Amino acid sequence: MHTLFAIEPQAINNWHDLRYALEKFGYSKGLLIASFPKAWMRLVMEACEGNGLGDVELTRIEEKLRQAKEDRLVRLGLPFAGHDWLDNARQEAVRASLSAVLVKDKSDEELFHCLAEADEALFNNRRDTQVKRTAQALASAARHVLLSSDRITLIDPYFQPKSQCCKVLEEMVALCCAANHRLTQVNIFAARSKDLRAVERITADYQELLAATLKTGVRVQVYLLPDEALDEDFHARYLLGLRAGLRFDRGFLEPMDHFQREHLTDVACLDDAMVAHLHSRYLRYEGGVDGVQSITLPVA
Repeated sequence: MHTLFAIEPQAINNWHDLRYALEKFGYSKGLLIASFPKAWMRLVMEACEGNGLGDVELTRIEEKLRQAKEDRLVRLGLPFAGHDWLDNARQEAVRASLSAVLVKDKSDEELFHCLAEADEALFNNRRDTQVKRTAQALASAARHVLLSSDRITLIDPYFQPKSQCCKVLEEMVALCCAANHRLTQVNIFAARSKDLRAVERITADYQELLAATLKTGVRVQVYLLPDEALDEDFHARYLLGLRAGLRFDRGFLEPMDHFQREHLTDVACLDDAMVAHLHSRYLRYEGGVDGVQSITLPVA
């Protein structure tokens, strides 16, 4: 879902260029900056210092970078050898992980774009995508939201203890494990009316279907809400992390029919205001509200 760009530190060695570049990115915009290498922020500061900037401007740049670390910088996790940033960015493994590389000077190389002359179209239309309805594709679309948080929330009236739903969640957890990311909590908000069986039966089914997830130490909390609490007239379902969120138009379900799995479904980034609204709206149910039943799945 989210697109990754890399930026040459020398290309943003002053306040104006840094601010211009950073404003293009963010989880809500579907466009993130690869922190390549791990010490990318330090390299930017060194480039700014080498450009002769004063203490006031350097302090402002340092604060801007700290903010960016929270909402638009992600680890690329690839090796960086020597000191030449451009040579490292040209490595095949790096290029294959990026959609574009923004550099200081003009370049005719594929993927490389001079920051000062980059067409605005390069940054547009990154908030929406379409993915197949397979568990793996749905999980992959959420990769950077998943890896940005230690707890996630699924809001889906139709989520049930069925293999089609639980398989998607299991793929999400497996993705985090493969990236050595510690996911500790999953909250699921679903409609009680979609499964009227005894809570004990529902709990047993979840425990069986999410056995692999529970073995990783992830705590799963399911909230069964009345229909009016979920506004069942809406079609979109949501995945929330601490920093970002996505809308899945067809929910978290891998169809039983293999042909239907090939059909595409829309996934879109939520803006910051919507993420905050959904967090606020559903957080109150975690404290216990009349009409809401909750299920805690024990860690295996």
